[in-house]
Amino acid sequence: MPSPIAIADAPPTVLRPFSGPEDTIREMIRAVLGPRGEMSTMVKTMKDSIVRGLQPKDYLGELIAVRNFAAEKIRYSNDALGVEQVQDPQRTAEQIVQYGMANADCDDIATFIACLTRQLGRETEFVVVGFGRPGSYSHVFTRAKEPKSGTFLVLDPVAGTNEQQMLSRVTTWKSWKVDR
Repeated sequence: MPSPIAIADAPPTVLRPFSGPEDTIREMIRAVLGPRGEMSTMVKTMKDSIVRGLQPKDYLGELIAVRNFAAEKIRYSNDALGVEQVQDPQRTAEQIVQYGMANADCDDIATFIACLTRQLGRETEFVVVGFGRPGSYSHVFTRAKEPKSGTFLVLDPVAGTNEQQMLSRVTTWKSWKVDR
């Protein structure tokens, strides 16, 4: 039986004509830092559930658990042509609770993962990449810093099981820190 959460009652996602990665990243950061992002108790509860079985201070395990949870519970789906939709993290969590799965594009997935990693206390950034001519971007993902090693890990379930293969095809990229 579906959860009593009424997704239709949630605020709409941000919907506007696509005007470049900078505008999309600004909306993504706003969603992560907002009341339906890292301040959401629903998202925090989901984060707690994701890492509950891990040993204390298993920071690498936490990041991998978040990435794998997103890979298992979010079905990748494109935005409509010429339109950019940015779904806030709580909307993604609501879909997972209500339907067992969420539908999201790469910016929605990156926003959700960034929110969870920020709730874990990790330094987080968005990376936009392109696979063709320089300055032409087509994908975004989250990187989060594992504090023991100081290494940023790519957390991109859209790339499937091989982020390294996706990264090897990148011809252009730019990153933005997710912070206040």
